[in-house]
Amino acid sequence: MNHLLAKITGRNGAILKVMSDENDLFDLPDLSDTLTYTPSYKLEDYEWYKLDNFLSHGYENDLIGTTFDSTVYNQITRQQYSKIDYLCSKQGDFFLFQKMSSTRLLNKKWFEISGAPRLEINKPIIILNSYVDAVYSINDDILYFKNIATIKSMFKGIEELYREATQAEVDNFLNHNFISLAGTFSSDKVKTSNRKRIAIAIDILNQFTEDDERQIFQYIRSYCEDVPVNGEAFLVSTENHLKKILYGIEQRYYTTPLGNEKRLANSILTLSVD
Repeated sequence: MNHLLAKITGRNGAILKVMSDENDLFDLPDLSDTLTYTPSYKLEDYEWYKLDNFLSHGYENDLIGTTFDSTVYNQITRQQYSKIDYLCSKQGDFFLFQKMSSTRLLNKKWFEISGAPRLEINKPIIILNSYVDAVYSINDDILYFKNIATIKSMFKGIEELYREATQAEVDNFLNHNFISLAGTFSSDKVKTSNRKRIAIAIDILNQFTEDDERQIFQYIRSYCEDVPVNGEAFLVSTENHLKKILYGIEQRYYTTPLGNEKRLANSILTLSVD
């Protein structure tokens, strides 16, 4: 028997039972193309990130890590459907998670397509998407997912894997000797996307020697000629200038061996050497 449960929003949000059915409530996706999560890599449509030994990470979820017993959950009430944060289906050795949104709770007139259709009024319905946002394998202790932003309310703390740099970290990063702020640009104007890139860049720079920093400056300069410089420092006056420098620290720029075309890698996947 498969069981569909709902997590309710709010400080005292509980896990409630929606229904049980012999049929699969969600389709288990093809998980044959997976890779360990890295914020520098952008998934293809058919790929999934994975976190091995998931329970050891300590990301809290009220369903994972305990023996499942469907009888301990109260039945959801009609008034609580509008408060669902996410749905979870327990199917065999898997938990399948799907984020809920207000657009999937329909309060409209509708009728079932049949030989004798009947108009239904004041009977809202919930639309289940054809895909899930996360899958947890109980036997393997692996979490599979597509997007951390989507699942962060399901697994408390998981957003640290793709965190934003703090204001102090942004300030310290912009004080590097190869960066000089220009015009009216300041650290408090750095937006979320670049704050996330700065968090990645900090980890990379922590492994650099002084010679590495000099080399990365010349590398970025060779690809980003539109970013102005003053001596050995880039003059950062826009978010775009900053983004280009951050891409350079990740070494996303490359030149094709055939055609000598300069390009920017949309994502990065480090290849293993056998």
